[in-house]
Parts: sequence; C-alpha cells; structure tokens
Amino acid sequence: MTIPPSWVEAFKEQRRLAERLHAELKDQLSNVPGSWYQTSRVKEELSFYQKVESGVVSDIRALEDFVAAMIVVPLPSDIPAAIEFVSGFFEISYRRPESDSESKRPAYEFVFDDIRLYGKLRTDQALPPGPINEVVFEIQVKTFFQHAWSSATHDLVYKNSRFSWSRSRLAAQLRAVLENAELSMVAIDSLEEIAPIAKSGWPESEQNAILDVLRANWDDSILPDNLRRTAQTIHALLREFDVRPIQLSEMLARGKEDLRGHPDGWSPYQVIADYFSRYYPEKSSKVFRSKRRRLRTLHLTPEILARLSLSTEECFNCTID
Repeated sequence: MTIPPSWVEAFKEQRRLAERLHAELKDQLSNVPGSWYQTSRVKEELSFYQKVESGVVSDIRALEDFVAAMIVVPLPSDIPAAIEFVSGFFEISYRRPESDSESKRPAYEFVFDDIRLYGKLRTDQALPPGPINEVVFEIQVKTFFQHAWSSATHDLVYKNSRFSWSRSRLAAQLRAVLENAELSMVAIDSLEEIAPIAKSGWPESEQNAILDVLRANWDDSILPDNLRRTAQTIHALLREFDVRPIQLSEMLARGKEDLRGHPDGWSPYQVIADYFSRYYPEKSSKVFRSKRRRLRTLHLTPEILARLSLSTEECFNCTID
C-alpha cells in the first residue's frame, strides 16, 4: 500500500498528542470500581490508513477514535453510573446511538450498537487548558455480555479470510441470545415470581431454612458477609448427620441454654460441630469414623475428639484444628 504523504503527516501529528492524552486517560480510568473492566488504546498506523481509505473519515487530521477507551460493567443498569463516572473527566459532545429510549435499528436486527461517547478531556480548573484538551476521543460503555460478544465474533467473523453469510448470521443469533440473557438478569427479581419458574425446591429450601436459623442465633455483625457459603457448608454437615434445619434449630437452642450462650469467638460451623458431639455423641462417632468418601473435609477440634474418646487416626477425612 502506497501511503500519500498527507496521510502520513496527519497520522504523525495526531500520534504526538495522542500519546500524551492516552497517558492522562489511563490515569483517569485506573479509578474505575473493582467490578468493572477498562482498557484503552491509541490507533495503530496501518489501521489509521485503512480507515482513511474507507472514506468514512471527514477530517483525517481529527480522527474521532484515534484515542479510544472502553469501560465494561456487569449489567445495563450499571451503564448510567459508568457514564456519570466518565463525565467527571470527560466532556461529552455527542454519542452513538443518540438516544437510550429510541432506536434507529430494526427490531429484528442484532448487530454492534453499543454506546460510544465522543468528547474531550475536561480542563483542570487549577491549570490552563492544553492541546490535549482539544482532542476529540471515544469512550465505549458496554456490559460484559456485549463485550464477550464483540470479542468472540470479531475474531470468528471479521478476521476470517473470506466473507461468510453463515458466520454473520450466527453472530447475529448469538447477539440475540446474549441480549435475552442480559434482560433476564436485569429482570430476575420479577421473573422469579412468574409461573412456571416460581417454584421452591431442594436444596435451596433447606439452605434458606439454615439461613433463617443462623440469623436467629447470631447478630449480623458476627455472621460472615458471605452467609450463603456458610449456609452451604453447614448444609453439607447436616447431611452427614441426616439432620434437618428444624433439628438444628432445636440443638442450637439447647446448647445456648446449657452453655448460657453460644461460645464467644466461634464460627457457626464450629459451634454446630461441637454441639453435635455433645448431643449426638453416638452419631458423631459413627460419622467421624466412617470411611465413606466425602466431598468435603470435616473440621474438628481436639475437644471434640476428647469428648468422643476418638484418636486422630480413627477420624477419616477429618482435619483437627
């Protein structure tokens, strides 16, 4: 490809400012929340020439995406927060698509149409504006589903050596499937109440009962943040003993009365394992001695073994803490 000198000069001029702008942009994007993803880039030289050659660039000395960034958020409901975040350092001049409430795409078309914001870096009030504050650049805001689709189909479709109607069709179908999945995630609170999905079942029903028992016995300030995982762990322990949540509640009430409160500083798991050895000694010995393969290791204390007159060697798939 023979490159006209005017194109080369246009690229070099923009590249000099773009490097400085990109450094400032990366610094601003480093402050995104931990659950988001961000990346940025400066246009490569060959990519610049190909875009100019395509005829879609009105001013080759001011390419609107010579510098571009992308922010990826979990769900569509997070997009307004992302736009608010970039507005702190980015003065938005225009966007594509123009509106969130009106689409210019046919309802049956599933193509790339993620939010692209165009504008300039805001001027620091403490400093005079500089050349980089006059450069228009692009920030895309999209969800993880949209990003996954773009990343996958870009290589599968657009980097294919030949045009393929079939690949383009499949890419559109994937976009439709992911859009539907994303809508389901956004509306999950409402959808779970709609028949035929509105059902209760095992193991969730028992695990929810365990959550209720835990909250009834310990203050939220004592319980771990990820209480669901604790409930799943305790559920596995109850299954070892063939005990239901109602029996767990009764055992905890008995232990709390006998000991005048649950032991301080102990996790719910430690308390429950200890109470099993107190109130179900024969079953505890049988469970701890069992050579049946377990998916989870049982964590026991030396006090439990002493209470049951068991040695470490007699306990299988157990850890003594």
